Amino acid sequence: MLLQNYTLRIVLPECNPSSEKLNAIVELYEDISEVLPYLNTVFKGFQYNDKEKILTIRWKGRAITFRSKQIALTKLDDEKEAREVVEELKRIINETYENKDHINPTYFSKPVPRAQEISKLLPGKNCRECGKPTCMAFAWSLYLKLVNNEFPDWESCPLLLTEEFETNRLKLLDIFPDGRE
Repeated sequence: MLLQNYTLRIVLPECNPSSEKLNAIVELYEDISEVLPYLNTVFKGFQYNDKEKILTIRWKGRAITFRSKQIALTKLDDEKEAREVVEELKRIINETYENKDHINPTYFSKPVPRAQEISKLLPGKNCRECGKPTCMAFAWSLYLKLVNNEFPDWESCPLLLTEEFETNRLKLLDIFPDGRE
């Protein structure tokens, strides 16, 4: 077992102290840097810096940043939820460490596609069902959600949910891995 002990500290979001959501900092007693490239593979990480040993992922509606001896979590309701999330992450970290011989480590970040690339995966009908005047405008909103660690409302584009656009929808879901949850 790699990770056993930690200390949890709840913090208010700096950018919006009136937010109803909380953030947490988890100080780890053990160094997890060795498992970060494997976690990058397991979680399909959003950003990974192997030199600095920093992995940021989007998972279950929140941004999570792993460092050698620290984990930062966003969008938590309360301390109880923070502890539940940390325990689940601890389990995943330890399982990943135990199974690392069967996982190909990933030492780079997945590239973030530009809005133009996202637009090519949209229906291109400019139907305005999403509330945007064009599919390109919707693509820009998706791009901004991606870079801000936010998650799209796929139902806002009903055409994307049809069988005709299933292949493109799956490609978009791969870009936004948490979009499946």
